[in-house]
Amino acid sequence: MRNKSVLTILRHKGGAAIVPVHYSMDPEKDVVWAYKMKQRSSDKDWMWEMEISFETTVGAVCFENFSVLANVSSDIGYDEELPLRLCCDFNVEPMAWAIAQVHGDTVHFIDEIYLKSGDVVEACEDFLDRYGDHYGEVFVYGDASGKARSQRDQKSNYDEIKLRLTGRPFRLRMRVPTKNPSNVNHVRSFNRRLRDDFGNPKILIHAKKCRNLILDMLQVVWHPEGQKIAKSRKRDDPYFFRGHLADGAMALIYRHWPTRKEVSRMANDEKREHKNRGNRRKRARNKRLIGAFPQRGS
Repeated sequence: MRNKSVLTILRHKGGAAIVPVHYSMDPEKDVVWAYKMKQRSSDKDWMWEMEISFETTVGAVCFENFSVLANVSSDIGYDEELPLRLCCDFNVEPMAWAIAQVHGDTVHFIDEIYLKSGDVVEACEDFLDRYGDHYGEVFVYGDASGKARSQRDQKSNYDEIKLRLTGRPFRLRMRVPTKNPSNVNHVRSFNRRLRDDFGNPKILIHAKKCRNLILDMLQVVWHPEGQKIAKSRKRDDPYFFRGHLADGAMALIYRHWPTRKEVSRMANDEKREHKNRGNRRKRARNKRLIGAFPQRGS
C-alpha cells in the first residue's frame, strides 16, 4: 500500500478547488495498464466507468473546448463603460437570455435571465430591473426565427423588444441575421473562441450568475444523427432545459467571429446584395426616365 496520495488538488483563481479522480492522474496507471483493463469490459462499460463519458448513448458533447478551469471565473462583472450584449432565445419554456460584454477580443458572459415559464415582456422587465439605468448601447442578438410575426397581433419577438427597450437611457441596436447558420458552424465558431489556436480562452463565464449557461456548456450534445444539436420536448426530461442559453450565446459569437468558410460566404452574400441593390436602383431610374417622356399615341 502506498503512503503517498495520488490525488492532485487544482485550485482555481475564483476560489474553487477541483480534485480530479480520473485514472490518468495516477502516475502508476499508464497506457499499458489502461489497455489491459479495457480488455476486461465492453467498450460501453469502459467509457461509462473509466472514461466517465456517456457519449455512446447520448451523443458527443458539443462544446468540447469548454473548461471549467479556463472559461469560468468569479472575477468578471458588469462594466458601465462598455456596451451590453443581450443574447436572446425565444423558447417559452424556458425563456433564456444571456448578457455579455466584450473586452478587447474576449467575451465576458456576466449574467443570465432564465425564466422557466415566461415571455418576452417578462424577460424585458427583468433586464430593465437589472440594467435599466445603463448608459451607452445595448446590442440585441438572436436567431432569424425571432422575426416571425404572431398571428394574434402581427408583432415579432424583436418588435416586442424594441417596444419595451426603446426610449431608455441606453441606445438599442439590433444585430439579427437574415437567416440562421447551421448548428455545425454555430458550434464550431463558439468552440474556436472557448479556446483559440494558442490555447487561450476568449470566452469567460461568470461562475455564480451564469449557472445555466455553464450547464449548457457541460451537457449539450449532438443529435445521434449528427449535424444538429439534440433537443428534448419532454418536460419531465432534465435535458428539456438545456441548449437555450447556448443558442443565444452562439448568436453573439457567430456574429463577430464566424468560421472562415462562413466569412467567405457572408462576403459573397454581401456582394450579391450590393449588386441587387444596384440593379434595383437602375430599374427604378429607368422607370422614372421612361415616365418623363410622352409615350407614342398618348
